Amino acid sequence: HFYLLIISKILNMWSYFRSREFILIILGLILASGLGYLVLFWVILPIYTKHGESVLVPDVSKLTFKQAQSKLDDSDLDYEVRDSVYMPNLPALTVLKQYPTPLSVVKPGRTVFLTLNKIKPPMVKLPKVLDVPVYIAKRTLESWKLSVTDIRKVPDVAKDRVLKILAAGKEIKPGAEIPQGTGVVLIIGEGLKDNYVRVPVLVGLNYNQALIALQEADLGVGNVEYQEGAGPVGKIFRQHPLAEEDSVKAGWPIDIWISGKPQDVEEGPTVIEQ
Repeated sequence: HFYLLIISKILNMWSYFRSREFILIILGLILASGLGYLVLFWVILPIYTKHGESVLVPDVSKLTFKQAQSKLDDSDLDYEVRDSVYMPNLPALTVLKQYPTPLSVVKPGRTVFLTLNKIKPPMVKLPKVLDVPVYIAKRTLESWKLSVTDIRKVPDVAKDRVLKILAAGKEIKPGAEIPQGTGVVLIIGEGLKDNYVRVPVLVGLNYNQALIALQEADLGVGNVEYQEGAGPVGKIFRQHPLAEEDSVKAGWPIDIWISGKPQDVEEGPTVIEQ
């Protein structure tokens, strides 16, 4: 009886699959699927993606941000600031780059990503370029986005090596933070000249007075040593070469000895005078 029951159910299902009702249901499902496909791909998606519509991306590079906004709005395009970098030769908020690139064909409403010029330059630390050849110093400074606006030579045995760095007329030390794009002046040695000059009398002068005298004589400062109790505080009590000796080459360094204690100041060694 069990097997007969199973066979009976199978025959009934087979009869139903061959019935008009089942065939109409299958045809209805096929028609509904086809209609759904047509509506989705020929009505809904074209409306959503604006099928058949496209715009050309305008060129907004080198425009101000406001000008770029207006131009993109007129082209029915959105915009977003993706990044910012600093270019000293361009105004702040100038568009430096854009994506998609100009004249790209895109859908209306596409987002154009912009890279703008920063309002303020970032701060960078002055690299260590003292006592290095000038061509290396120049290349190093430029790699840190600092420009060398002038190179000045002074009498010194360190020929073509950087002695000082100036920014806005003031000496700056390695490690100091300055704005990116700052123009600096390099003070380099021009070596010893062939002409000879007489050594001025430095004994009895203070350091600043001696420095002026040496500059006027086209000579440099050599070693500076201090000794307490050797004479009036802050005065030079010894020099080498001596003023009475024969002339020396221009740019030659003159060693001096000062009475008192050295002072750790930015402008160079000085002592308190009494």
